[in-house]
Formats: sequence, C-alpha cells, structure tokens
Amino acid sequence: FFDQPQLQASHSVEPRASLTIKTMISYTGRLLSLLLVPLITVAAVDRPNFKATARVKQHFHRTGELIDGEQHLLKVIVKWDAISAAEGYELCHNCNHHISEETGEENGEVDGKIYPIEVGGANMCGGQACHVMPGAPKGHNKFHLRVMKDGEWSAWSNYQNFNVQEPGNFDHEEL
Repeated sequence: FFDQPQLQASHSVEPRASLTIKTMISYTGRLLSLLLVPLITVAAVDRPNFKATARVKQHFHRTGELIDGEQHLLKVIVKWDAISAAEGYELCHNCNHHISEETGEENGEVDGKIYPIEVGGANMCGGQACHVMPGAPKGHNKFHLRVMKDGEWSAWSNYQNFNVQEPGNFDHEEL
C-alpha cells in the first residue's frame, strides 16, 4: 500500500519537472517579448512642422487663353517639403474653428474643406509635395496639414495663411 503512492509520486515528479522547465522557458520567452514591445512600438505620429509657400495663377486654357467666366477665380498651388515615411496627407482649407492651433486637435464639425492628398505623382511640384486648388477665393486662404504614417493620422499642423489677391508667389502671412 505504501509502495504504490511512492511509485506514482516518482513517476509524476519527472514529467512535472520537465513541464516546469518547459513552462519556465515559455514564460521567459513571453516575458521577453512583453518587455521588448515598448521598444518596438512606434510613438504617436508627430504633428507636422508645416511651412508652405503658395503660387497663385489665373485659370488658363492649355492654349494660354483665360477661361471665359473664370477671370475672377485664381488657382492656388500650396507646396511643402515632403515628410519622411508619409503614406498620405490631408490639407484643410479655411478650417478656422475646426482645429485647435495649440494642439492640432479637431474641435467638432469641419468648417472648411478637407482635401485628401496621395504621396508622389501628380502631387509633386518642383520636387515638393503640393496640392493644386482651382477656384480659390480672393483674400485670406488658411491651410492646415496632417500626415498619415503607419496607418495613423497626426494632429493637424499650425496654419499657413496666404493673402490671395493676384497671381504671384506668396509666403505665409500671420493673421
């Protein structure tokens, strides 16, 4: 009667010991992967440092003639330095109350127009990322930019304002 439990105990000790070693190795691997995750995890996407320039043109046919009925409209070409690892951009035109200037966070309903912009191709102007916006109103045109990296949108940039009155090249003008 006493010999049998000892045999069972001796048989069960060996498998438990090997399970314990396997379990410890498994837990050690899991622990290491948990410790490394914060090192690998990408931080939130930084708010872009948006420094743009604008070129303003009238609406012309490809023949070089002004488009009838659109003499009062202007085309604004907003250009900025491409952002490394960008997957896409959004440019918000005249979002005056929608975006906090301090944080870049959105404040409720969009009060301007958001333009999605793909990286490269037709959205490159003279080696810079750009957006061509026909039909821009005369006066102050305010733009905010945000960038997508690793599938995540950044906060909106501080605004860049251009006082569009006539064709030419313009830099940001404080309001």
